Amino acid sequence: MPTKLRLELHRSLEVSSAALSPTYGCGLMLHGLPQFNASDPFFNAMSGYSYENLFADKAARKIIENSGLLKQFYDNAFTNKVALRQNFKNVYGNLDVFMAIDAVAKAAWFVADPSNRMALLNYYRDALSFGLKPLGIVLLGSTVRLTAAGWQNLHDVLTDKFLNAHPGIQRIEILSVSDGVRLRDNTLGFGVTLLNFREFPDVATAVRTAVRGTAGPELQR
Repeated sequence: MPTKLRLELHRSLEVSSAALSPTYGCGLMLHGLPQFNASDPFFNAMSGYSYENLFADKAARKIIENSGLLKQFYDNAFTNKVALRQNFKNVYGNLDVFMAIDAVAKAAWFVADPSNRMALLNYYRDALSFGLKPLGIVLLGSTVRLTAAGWQNLHDVLTDKFLNAHPGIQRIEILSVSDGVRLRDNTLGFGVTLLNFREFPDVATAVRTAVRGTAGPELQR
């Protein structure tokens, strides 16, 4: 079973805008969204969650500023003390609007336009593609065959902690004919099927086994 997409599950995504290039993909979309001069209730609610820099596309603004929904969001924030992401999902979760939040930048973005939603869905792809380069790690292979779920799994594996623990890894290869993970010299290879169609605990187990070398050069699943 494929891993569940956080964006669809929570209707929101925690992002790092510093991990994205402002010149393409998700980073370009986020940097290009106009500032959201929200009504006082919505701005005060978001400010209460420590997010004061708000941006939104036209379609998202129209949905968010619905007076009935806005009252629910405000009451959940101040009266019921509901956490931000849960509050957003409870109030707007059945509508075609999504939220991205960056705690460091104290910024929140709201998107409803289909092209902007697709760009946000590709956050993990763009963050990995941009983030590995400064580390001197090359990403190669059948990357075009990875789905959004596959990119999310790969992103969750290749954390700073993991890469610091394995400094010898210099290449990440996406393998089109494998359903496992293999470590050969300085290359860590991931099967497309594993990333796209397995839940993260299965992927993490395959990676740990391959890195420890207990299953030989490749773990077949």
